Amino acid sequence: MKDAPQGQVIRTQTQNVGAGGLCVLLEQPLERFSTLTLRLELDPSLPFIECQGKVVWVVPSREAVTKKNCFDTGIEFLKLEPAHQDLVRRYIESRIEEKSAR
Repeated sequence: MKDAPQGQVIRTQTQNVGAGGLCVLLEQPLERFSTLTLRLELDPSLPFIECQGKVVWVVPSREAVTKKNCFDTGIEFLKLEPAHQDLVRRYIESRIEEKSAR
């Protein structure tokens, strides 16, 4: 993702993804309500999704394994194209089905 005001590229992994947005764990906090450019790779077999996002919440946290301070960050999707909305929805459904089969 790219922090719009500062133009900084931030690489991270999602903690969870939903139809309306995602949660990431970051080393530094982002400003609440700031906008970002997101580039998501849900799965290597799927195309990248690019859209705008808005930081809607930031919660100080601690990594479970390393105990390092971090920030749980909730980002709402903005201007997500209908085809990409469908791709996210189908990806989530496939992950739910996968977990149910276990």
